[in-house]
Amino acid sequence: MRFSLILLFLLSLSTIQAQQNNDQSTTSDDYLQVTRYRLDPEDLDIDKEVDTEKVYIKIYYNKTASVSDDYKYFKPKANEILFFYGINKNNNQSEMFFKVDDSLKPIYQKKNFEQLMQVIKVLEYNIFSEDKFSSAEAYAALERV
Repeated sequence: MRFSLILLFLLSLSTIQAQQNNDQSTTSDDYLQVTRYRLDPEDLDIDKEVDTEKVYIKIYYNKTASVSDDYKYFKPKANEILFFYGINKNNNQSEMFFKVDDSLKPIYQKKNFEQLMQVIKVLEYNIFSEDKFSSAEAYAALERV
């Protein structure tokens, strides 16, 4: 009986230790973080060009990995702007991509500086205010829409 209890204790101890090691190797930084903002069209300076009550910006962010696969996979919903931001491990460079819903695409394809900058300001000041964030790189990505 005593031997069984000791064996049971050792087994449970090794299981607890394995769980602790697993928890340390997997952090929240290893996953894609998704943030969604609901904005009035006036906030983006597109109120005269769009007939909607809200515009959504959804941010897909990964500090430790590329987002190019996510960029290929996800599609914007109605009145939605998708922003993908990650780090390419091969060259340690940041990656930024935008996708815009078909209803908003004509607005951003005009490349009106003020309208593009409104999107960049939301990202720079509301979402990535604590991180190193290149507004110039984000602006260039938005111009490619």
